[in-house]
Amino acid sequence: MDSKKIKAASGGKRVKSKDDKQTGLDLSNKINLEIQEEIVKKKAEALGNKYGYINLISTPINADLYDFWDLKELKEGLVIPFFRVGSKVRVAINDPNFSKTKEVLEKMKKEGFELQLNLASRIGILYQLKKFTEGKIKDDKIENIVDEDLIETYQKEIETLSKLGESISLSTLSKGINDLLVGGLKTKASDIHLQPQEEKTLVRFRIDGMLQKVLEFDNKIYKELAKQIKYKSGLRLNVNDIPQDGRLFFEVNEYKIDVRVSTIPTEFGETIVLRLLDSRKKFLDLEHLGFNERDLSILNDISDLSQGMILVTGPTGSGKTTTLYSLLARYNTSDRKIITLEDPIEYHLDRIVQSQINEKKGYTFQMALESVLRQDPDVVMIGEIRDLETANTALQASLTGHVMLSTLHTNSALEAIPRLRNMGLEPYLIAPSLDTVMAQRLVRKFCEHCVEEKEINEKDLGILKAESEKISKITKKPYNIPSKLPCAKGCEKCNHTGYLGRIVICEIFRIDQEFRDAITEDVPFSKLLQKAQKEGMLTMYQDGILKVIDGHTSLSEVLRVTK
Repeated sequence: MDSKKIKAASGGKRVKSKDDKQTGLDLSNKINLEIQEEIVKKKAEALGNKYGYINLISTPINADLYDFWDLKELKEGLVIPFFRVGSKVRVAINDPNFSKTKEVLEKMKKEGFELQLNLASRIGILYQLKKFTEGKIKDDKIENIVDEDLIETYQKEIETLSKLGESISLSTLSKGINDLLVGGLKTKASDIHLQPQEEKTLVRFRIDGMLQKVLEFDNKIYKELAKQIKYKSGLRLNVNDIPQDGRLFFEVNEYKIDVRVSTIPTEFGETIVLRLLDSRKKFLDLEHLGFNERDLSILNDISDLSQGMILVTGPTGSGKTTTLYSLLARYNTSDRKIITLEDPIEYHLDRIVQSQINEKKGYTFQMALESVLRQDPDVVMIGEIRDLETANTALQASLTGHVMLSTLHTNSALEAIPRLRNMGLEPYLIAPSLDTVMAQRLVRKFCEHCVEEKEINEKDLGILKAESEKISKITKKPYNIPSKLPCAKGCEKCNHTGYLGRIVICEIFRIDQEFRDAITEDVPFSKLLQKAQKEGMLTMYQDGILKVIDGHTSLSEVLRVTK
């Protein structure tokens, strides 16, 4: 029956049946489609057992199947995966000889999938792709929004990591990912580690700087979970032999949680690390970070600085960002313009201009800094000084009415000076521009739920007495060592570690004119350290000793991060 006869039979009107509402097809197009489907079906039958046949218009397909492959490649190759059990996948194609189709099928095979090919009409394939694309936008919005009530449920019901591990559901991949991310937020984990081993995949959270086991599950499930994570973070699904970096987002009550995703190939599959950057995080005032009285006084003084360079040093995870952001909060007044150059932007700050570095596109710290200085800033924070050009520009700017804040990777505060020299900067530039150098680490605090006092053993008592005497000579204050100090007992609240939360230990020194002269004269580092301690600077280790005497942490914890 041709279209003219159809039109005549319907009185010249376009007719839709009730069954056609879902597809949006009128009677004319439906009959035309049925003819096309019949042609494809007969073609499949003629090819014998090599190909099956499927009508994609009338077949419901689980949209989760698409998450394992690149949608763009599926569109270009006119390929539809419509059923899957393990590594066996039923695939619909229109033309087996189409080059793009062959490429997609070959990639699927290389990924370890066993394919059963079925012919489908071109319009059926396009229909399913369109249906999925339109639905996916809605799905993503729903799937990536986590209700605050769920976080509260975790807070009330999941008191230990073992309970958290039991609560994580891998019944669906999307729920598994959400449970991991929400669990990470609840426990204040900075990173989630997914590490495949010979038979099981180990999941650990980095909490208070230490990795803690959450659960293990079968590698077969992990393989699917990894693909889902890669898909959501924009990584190539068919690449598993080189490292990849990506990102994904989810929302909690309109706050965006940024998740940085890193993969590397290993013996048993790709290891994935998810770094959680929670924009809801509220930065504590400097008074609440654990700085001692002298160091806090210096930090309060430099909050009124009008120009000069402030450097914070330490390894990754030592709290440098928290200290810098807390300082920025002090500078963040209505009469100051503040610009930050970050890689990545970890937390969003009101009234501050934050710029994301993108070295892949040529937007480096150096290029950004030169441009930023033309934006009339009062305060500039550079995420990290990595090269001579950036260091030189930053120090020059600090001499011309700008407060510059940045970080370096050195072991101590004063080592920032020889580090700048090794970069190629001259002493006559370092001396007048550098205002304050500080180094810090984070030590774990005793868990308030299970802390108890214990007699100090002879060895620790000897160390504390000897070090407190040295500190007294610097601070001109006496320190009494009690016979008992708190110890880490361990309970379910702290996952039996004895510690919960962290506190800063720090060394900080503000450069005066006499010290500038010593830098200009290129005095050896050992003499610079002696001079700084004469002027009252405590080392991180010494600051840690005072934290032990005050009952905040243990000697072993201080030794762990300083020695």
